Amino acid sequence: MKNKWLLTVFVLLELLSMTACSKPINHVQDDGKTKVIKDSSIAQEQLYGELSSLVSFPKQIKMSDLFNKKISFVVKAQGEPYQIESKDKTLNGVWYIPVFMMRNPKKPIYLDVSNIKKEQWPKDGEILKVDGVPIGYLYTSYQNERLDLLDIKAQKIKKVVDSEKEVATKQIIETQTYRIEFNGVDSLLDSFNEASMIVYYHFKNKKQHAAISPLKTYFQFSQNNEVLEPTFISLDNELLDPKAINRDSLESGEEMLYYEVYKLKNEEIPVIVRTFDDEYTLLNELEMPIKKMK
Repeated sequence: MKNKWLLTVFVLLELLSMTACSKPINHVQDDGKTKVIKDSSIAQEQLYGELSSLVSFPKQIKMSDLFNKKISFVVKAQGEPYQIESKDKTLNGVWYIPVFMMRNPKKPIYLDVSNIKKEQWPKDGEILKVDGVPIGYLYTSYQNERLDLLDIKAQKIKKVVDSEKEVATKQIIETQTYRIEFNGVDSLLDSFNEASMIVYYHFKNKKQHAAISPLKTYFQFSQNNEVLEPTFISLDNELLDPKAINRDSLESGEEMLYYEVYKLKNEEIPVIVRTFDDEYTLLNELEMPIKKMK
């Protein structure tokens, strides 16, 4: 392992609007030979689960089975590749682009595309199939706090083309790891006195371990293609079903009634609910009419 000091990197919140800034930043990576993990040796759920954990806690990379091994995964690019300036001359000419897993929409992977032909570099918003090697992490500071970012060196990139297959429109969405059944919606004012929608659903955990609701990860609520943001309501709100929970995880095999509240963009337009998998494949698309405010 060795440390490298970089001078330019995005900061997390500014990354979302793709505004880079100059910050002192360090790099930690490995010089060992790359080992290959065959697609059949790690199930998709295990791979994305481990990779998601490393995005959240990049400093754990050296202890991971994925460390310095070739893996294949799907992410979404944001912004354009840009070059990092460094006091360490070995990093001059390195090009990075932030990419996001479906499971980690708020924190990116920092993808090194230096070995990819420039004409093949990803563009903003593209879904990518990446063959790459997790080699370390970048670390810097933002708003007086440390910020760690997983560093993966891309070996091959391929744009994922949208499937023309007809998309399901079911009230019940079931995969190998969860079952979601929508039970109803209601309109109300949130804690900020703004028009919102409460969604009730049953969640069954089909994983072999405890898990949180996939609604917060794989489900996208939108109006006019604008994604709705979750919001809050008081627990003593008379429209809230006292049997429904919101944040708790479930053990393997358990099933309970949940709720989620979303701030509406428009009180007349139906909400579209899209369900994706880890590889950004659209599994289901459902329209939810908005009830009139009581």
